[in-house]
Amino acid sequence: MIGVKGIVLLLCTACAIAKSKSDRARSARWISGKALRTIVEEYSDLTEFKELVRPILIPRMPDTEGSTRVRNYLVNFLRALNWHIEEDVFQDDTPWGRKTFVNIIATQDPRKPKKMVLASHYDSKNITDRNGREFIGATDSAVPCAILLDIAIQLNCLFEKAQGEKARDITPQIVFFDGEEAYNTWTATDSIYGARHLAQKWEQENKLQDIDIFVLLDLIGTSDVQFHNFFPQTSNAFELLARKEQHLKKDKLLSDNNRILFNTHPYYGGGIEDDHIPFLHRNVPILHLISAPFPSVWHRMSDDAAHIDYHTTEDFNKVFRVFVASYLHLDALHTQCRRKKEEL
Repeated sequence: MIGVKGIVLLLCTACAIAKSKSDRARSARWISGKALRTIVEEYSDLTEFKELVRPILIPRMPDTEGSTRVRNYLVNFLRALNWHIEEDVFQDDTPWGRKTFVNIIATQDPRKPKKMVLASHYDSKNITDRNGREFIGATDSAVPCAILLDIAIQLNCLFEKAQGEKARDITPQIVFFDGEEAYNTWTATDSIYGARHLAQKWEQENKLQDIDIFVLLDLIGTSDVQFHNFFPQTSNAFELLARKEQHLKKDKLLSDNNRILFNTHPYYGGGIEDDHIPFLHRNVPILHLISAPFPSVWHRMSDDAAHIDYHTTEDFNKVFRVFVASYLHLDALHTQCRRKKEEL
């Protein structure tokens, strides 16, 4: 394995041949042209996104004041949108002693039987330079957290009003994991504290069977990001993302219509160690949206606000927003949810 998260990029021809399809993703419809343009153009605002990410751009190791500040921000933001909030609080032993961790689970409509889990970690790694500056972790993972907030605020009206069969059956559920980063060296016990705990808890509560797809975001925010499909089980969902990107490029709705974010060739075996692993081991369908190779700022002090490429990130936001809306069949009532600029 290379790197703390154990990236293994081995070509897997067998996976490409197998390509098991997700029934839900296969049934996802193309959003109509008018609805797509509404979701992409009227729901996009770079100034607003910068404000979303700004409060997260602080050191936020678990069981610290910074972690509490960021957690309160995330919880209060989603609570203001009337999402149902759960805080999964637990303690675990670390190389730095026993620590308290808090996972955040926000569900748009808990009454619906199935969940589309959209996840990222909100903690930052314990790195301090010779001048005493602490690591910020903009791509790792402040920007992914802000992307999930953006999804919630931009599509919240559609989440509430959509009446189609699929929309009645499945709801988005946003999970912010605590303790993804290792305190010392990445091992099975010194890493993904929050994910390991929540996967075990949900298994005991028989909730894992309710997850339709588990989408994990990580290492997003720079100009050198690129995404691959790691798991045949969700190849259809990844291909849906790639098709949406091509559709937006064709309509010249992205800032860089030459760059490819979602690379469908080839498939990789092994994947990357991250918060999805405990869920993968319990047979939950995983879509892992992590830049591979890792961004050049990975685990460096330069992974900060100054190195966020907002135009590339906004292109990702647009594609991801349309993907989520398509997966959940939210386009039918888009005219009832048009966002006016004065509301942004």
